[in-house]
Amino acid sequence: MARLASRLAVAFTLFTSLCFAQFMSNPMDRARDNNLSPAFRHGTATLDGTVVNALTNQPLQDAKVELRDAGNGTVVNSSFTNSAGAFDFGSVPQGVYRVVAMRGITQVEERVDVSSFKNSVNLRMPVSNQPEAGNTGNTVSVAQYRIPQKAREEFQKAQEASAKMNFDGAHKHVTRALELYPDYADALTLRAVLNLSSDTPAAVTDLEKAIQCDGNYALAYTVLGSALNMQQKFDEAMQMLQHGQSLAPNSWQTYFEMARSYIGKQDYTSALRQIDRAQSLTPAEYPTLLLVRAQAHVGLKEYQNAMQELQTFLQKDPNGPNSGAAQKMLEQTRELVAQK
Repeated sequence: MARLASRLAVAFTLFTSLCFAQFMSNPMDRARDNNLSPAFRHGTATLDGTVVNALTNQPLQDAKVELRDAGNGTVVNSSFTNSAGAFDFGSVPQGVYRVVAMRGITQVEERVDVSSFKNSVNLRMPVSNQPEAGNTGNTVSVAQYRIPQKAREEFQKAQEASAKMNFDGAHKHVTRALELYPDYADALTLRAVLNLSSDTPAAVTDLEKAIQCDGNYALAYTVLGSALNMQQKFDEAMQMLQHGQSLAPNSWQTYFEMARSYIGKQDYTSALRQIDRAQSLTPAEYPTLLLVRAQAHVGLKEYQNAMQELQTFLQKDPNGPNSGAAQKMLEQTRELVAQK
């Protein structure tokens, strides 16, 4: 099943690339807006910390750590622990927060009053049954055992067809798989991927059902985050993507979509952090990452950096589906530099 899930992730990557031009509309309009959320404009203190195994005191790598407003629960910032179990939120406004660490299905938190110049928090997480660092969470859920063999075979044929760009064939086989087993989360997710650009509401419906059928299927959360991004429902997208990250912390597609959410919310600094994380995890070169990074630089008015990213993208993918949008964005950025 891990191999099939990998193929589905590849298909999703293809479709997000094809759909990305829609997300790039009016990038210069966004650049004129304020680019950081108010919470980060006047930071007066620093906050960092560590996450360790409560039983062994060993550092935990790749645990997601969120900084949440203690009053309303809003996620103010997020980070991931490094090999030493350390995380750093940098400069934050003074106030009361909840620092929440998540790894797999385990969560631990601590309340912290950020009032001094430098603040640290140390979280101890019980992880006796958690995967080791670097594990992508490709486990077989209970829901997988219920799927009939014939439905699995049709799903595999749909995967193979989509990998060959035979989308009509993919639709045919995934439809047959769902006729045989309507609660097939993998097949529902693949059908959503196939409909992502042509019928986004239908894709959302399929993805919501996929999550109901198998709440541990990380890719469904990621694709749903992508669909919500396309609908410009960025807060909802981030909620789905954060859940996906907790289930599969090494899925680069999730960080890519999170960056798109942050760009939609005009938090360009956070978008760059997510893109850097995606870049560190991607097993192959994915030029569309350069476009997201360019958008973030434009939002921060770092036009030279944006032009460099766009020029590199056009060198690597001169005839791709997003090359026209990238060329237009490059020309607009050059105009901004000339005016400046």
